[in-house]
Amino acid sequence: MQTPFSIRRSLLATAVALCALHAAVPSLAASEFPSQPVKITVPFPPGGSADVFARIVGDGLSRKWGQAVVIENKPGAGGVVATGAVVRMPADGHHLMVVTVGHAINPHLYAKLPYDTTKDLTAIAKLATMPSLLVVNPRRVPVQSVQELVAKAREASGQQTYASSGNASTSHVAAALFNTTAGIETTHIPYKGSAPAMTDLLSGHVDWMIDPLATALPHVKAGKLNALAITTRERSPLAPDIPTMQEAGVKGYDFSSWFLMLGPQGIPAPVVKRINEDVAAVLKEEAVQRRFAELGAEAGSGTPQAINAFLGQEIQRYGALVKQAGMKVE
Repeated sequence: MQTPFSIRRSLLATAVALCALHAAVPSLAASEFPSQPVKITVPFPPGGSADVFARIVGDGLSRKWGQAVVIENKPGAGGVVATGAVVRMPADGHHLMVVTVGHAINPHLYAKLPYDTTKDLTAIAKLATMPSLLVVNPRRVPVQSVQELVAKAREASGQQTYASSGNASTSHVAAALFNTTAGIETTHIPYKGSAPAMTDLLSGHVDWMIDPLATALPHVKAGKLNALAITTRERSPLAPDIPTMQEAGVKGYDFSSWFLMLGPQGIPAPVVKRINEDVAAVLKEEAVQRRFAELGAEAGSGTPQAINAFLGQEIQRYGALVKQAGMKVE
């Protein structure tokens, strides 16, 4: 017959064993991950920078994992539609997404979101950072400098138009920052993605756009667009003749777009670590680095914890821009 002491000792041993078993489950899940095809959701149509980086990294992960990595484009509401869908997916690492700067601005732009930006998502990896270009259609806006564009914007009294890949998207944020820093008022024309926005810019339906280097530079080299400035503090080796915004006279302007991989909240920490490390390995591949260099992009890095902290800082930073620029859902 067991004494009270022996019963307590048995219960304690059982509890310790259960805790050990529980701790072992995530490690086992990480070792078996992925057990099925992985879906990476991109909140924009095919052809934009987020889509490009998702596909480059997705291809590398597919080779590494021996599993299909499927890119799903789900545009709408500056990323809100896609994010709302991803947070409802199983938190097992098989449902991921790529977000841009707009993700940090949405909490300040929308009165109510179908998710909590800081609580319902898991930061996993930073894929890339890259500069953008301020480009104009030379047939519609025959200017050769940022100062000429600014002068024409002031003459037009708000009638000058700029395209973006959607409300609160990277290109919208970059352009809003340009407007406030340069002290001009222009009219925002949002599109459902960078590709359709660029199509209308090339067709002469809008005046200008700030678009990531990866997608804008080929049109500049083809002579279809004029590049007036690059958004970062330093010039790009891919376009050394294009001045920075500050060199072009817009003092204090500095903007880089970033691309983060997130997943639903609750993904086991070992699985998050596994994906983070595998993404880092893909980004170090020679072919991937060569492709990033061609795009003018810098490969991302950092632990999930560091990326989560970075995202929190960006959310706070862009809250001020929303108020200053008077950004609203259109």
